[in-house]
Amino acid sequence: MRSDPQIQSVMDLFEALGGTSAVARLLGVGQSTASEMKRRGSIPSEYWVGLVQKAHEAQIVGVTYEVLAFVHAAAKGKLPGGVEAERAAS
Repeated sequence: MRSDPQIQSVMDLFEALGGTSAVARLLGVGQSTASEMKRRGSIPSEYWVGLVQKAHEAQIVGVTYEVLAFVHAAAKGKLPGGVEAERAAS
């Protein structure tokens, strides 16, 4: 099982999952689609269920719905006050 990375961004998420090609395979999309997600810093929510499930099956720790929600809210500057500090302490 891989160690739990501190995932703070979609870029970190891609790294934890093994890169763009690995994310494309996990999601069942083309490499260009995964590349565009990485470039935009956003994974559409319709992929979240499959992503969390596939990460769990691959024993990749730290890929949860909470993490996905956090990285997307953070990228848009939409985190409520105290959330970053609370997450950093956990």
